[in-house]
Amino acid sequence: MTGKEVVNLIRKLREKGLNSDEILAIIEYIETHDPKEQEN
Repeated sequence: MTGKEVVNLIRKLREKGLNSDEILAIIEYIETHDPKEQEN
């Protein structure tokens, strides 16, 4: 994710009432569980 995407995600999640720890957990999951590239 780019920095801008992270900021936009944080803003959206805060609007939904998530706290900082929950937001960080989501970002950590996204960054460590990227789908593997499929080989042809």
